[in-house]
Amino acid sequence: MNFWIFAIALLVIPAAVMSWPLFTGSGKERLTGIWITLMIPIAGLLLYQQVGTPKAINLSAVKPQQSNNQQQTHAGQQDQMDELVASLEQRLTENPDDAEGWIVLGRTLKTMQRYSQAQTALTNANRLMPDNPIIMVELAEASLFASGQAQVSPQARQLIESALVIDPQNQKGLWLMGMTVAQDGDDAQAVALWQKLLGQLDPASGAATTVSQQIQMAQGRLGQTTAQPTVAATPAITRFEIPVTITISDDLAGSLPGNAVLFVFIHPVGNVGMPLAVSRVPARSFPLSLRFSDDDLLRPGTSLEDFEQLDISARISMSGIANMASGDFQANLVTVDTKSVTAIALNLDQRVP
Repeated sequence: MNFWIFAIALLVIPAAVMSWPLFTGSGKERLTGIWITLMIPIAGLLLYQQVGTPKAINLSAVKPQQSNNQQQTHAGQQDQMDELVASLEQRLTENPDDAEGWIVLGRTLKTMQRYSQAQTALTNANRLMPDNPIIMVELAEASLFASGQAQVSPQARQLIESALVIDPQNQKGLWLMGMTVAQDGDDAQAVALWQKLLGQLDPASGAATTVSQQIQMAQGRLGQTTAQPTVAATPAITRFEIPVTITISDDLAGSLPGNAVLFVFIHPVGNVGMPLAVSRVPARSFPLSLRFSDDDLLRPGTSLEDFEQLDISARISMSGIANMASGDFQANLVTVDTKSVTAIALNLDQRVP
């Protein structure tokens, strides 16, 4: 009995935290929050009844021969999630005007990294419940991930801007808008947005530290000698880093224009959506050495160590923008295991056709 009480609590608490912004909105939004808070624990318990075992709490060690069973269990969990999504999709086929259902489906698909489907679901939610800043920002983020580009599209930008007009305190909106204007070179506006966001965050949280780092980097690009984050940086005792060295072949090095820019991207393995981290530096001198850490993440609250494997790629843009274009130079993608990181070497030796 104690196990089930503990299990339910573990499901209800994050569900309530995730839904909290909805509870402060309109009547429809509060109903959505209640629906999400109930559905996540119910889905979790139904899934656990199929694949879980409370006896696992008392196991002192996992035997090597159990690895196949664990893999089968993981596959079973994925199958269960797919079935739950399929069930929700069927319900929405029968009742396509269920805005709350489209919101839950969109967020679930986004979590599963099925970004194009998430974009479709959230587009339906936005059609049925217009001018809802939470839906608008979620849709903008899903469309960004689905595009496979680091650059925010004009449509996504319009959604974020409109959401912030309705709710100027929307945290995800402030973060994404800051990234958008920073990409445009407006670091002063990015700092203003991120400082507004920082004032809403727990100073001890990882999200606050990440936002503070982005503020300092933007202030550095502005030439400010003193950083002004409202959260003091805490010295890290240990630091996870991925060292990357980029070189360029001799036959390509002599044809670089003065405005060429080097982009180095980090994605979850096999993923082509929005990168976890990106570095943008002038393509002037090689070899070039970079070190990626959680400070470089585009999304606060995550860590490079959350992923078992990461894809690292490099490309020189002749036009200075993040989107790939014919004539750009690129290197072969390298996959790194985060449990045993070694120095990564990328050689720019290919021309994009």
